[in-house]
Amino acid sequence: MKSLWKTILDGLTYTDLAGKRQPRIYTVVTGLILLLLLMAGGMAGLNRFLLMRMVQATPEVVSIPTETQVALETEIPATETAETEASSGCPMDSSKWSFTPTMISETYLVIQPACVYQGLEKTIAWALAVREGYSRAEATELLGFSEMPMRQMETVTIQKNAKELVDVPVSFIPSHPEFKEWRLDANGKAAVTYALRGCFETSSVEGNRVEVWGGEYPVICLVVEDAENTQILYSLNGHMYTSPATPMRSFLLFGYLGDDQWVWLGTQTEPKLKITNTEEIASDRLTVATLYDSQPWDAKWLSITHHLDMQPLPEAWQSFTDENEKQYILSVLSGTTP
Repeated sequence: MKSLWKTILDGLTYTDLAGKRQPRIYTVVTGLILLLLLMAGGMAGLNRFLLMRMVQATPEVVSIPTETQVALETEIPATETAETEASSGCPMDSSKWSFTPTMISETYLVIQPACVYQGLEKTIAWALAVREGYSRAEATELLGFSEMPMRQMETVTIQKNAKELVDVPVSFIPSHPEFKEWRLDANGKAAVTYALRGCFETSSVEGNRVEVWGGEYPVICLVVEDAENTQILYSLNGHMYTSPATPMRSFLLFGYLGDDQWVWLGTQTEPKLKITNTEEIASDRLTVATLYDSQPWDAKWLSITHHLDMQPLPEAWQSFTDENEKQYILSVLSGTTP
């Protein structure tokens, strides 16, 4: 054993003129390479941990009271669906989609082909429009919906991980058709961006049995909402109120109805995630959306894709701070106005 150790030691070091052992040059170089590899591996692990922590966060509650919106189901004839699918070349039957995990999640998956996101993007456009001064009714008509693409729900069942389900409470924006709001930064510009965080099927295979737990939504997608606005202008029936706001990140759930139709199922209610570093948030948003074969959706995207620019702001909009106006709007939205 001593002979083996001496052989290894002699290979790694040499004895100088003073009789002291010194490391050989290649030993030093090899040691430095190993140190750099360990540091790179540590940084990669830390970055993945931080990204996973942000991806799997849970979001905020919407503070304005809501009214229940009962959505009407519309049955689409099978022949019409088949003709539409054939002409577009994109499968509308979710059972024909493939779901692939990413490097950051085995629960929230990438859908292939990516063209199936087009219907989701149309509903995202509606959500953006109602944040940019369009009433719910105006956005619905301009984007070609027969009704508002949202459902009022108390909870939504989602996957906590690959084997566990959880019912998450959700809240919703006010559904009054004439209600308007602008989410604005300090310069009076639109300041809301959405981005995809992955999707999952709402059914599980147990042996030779398929268990469906998602109701009428075979697929649900998670979308991040980064509201970087510092002010919100509310308008209803000629009454206006401007309120300060804290930039927040929240997570929205969208369900697939079939025939390329997606509906907004609500916003997860907790926790509220304050945005403190807009550059970091933007980088995360772009990185994760790209992993899911998608892109961030913002005011510029809405203008280019759907030709909807933010509605003009009323003159002196920052001066609308009368609390009586606020109370009127709240009472109408909650249905308590006499």
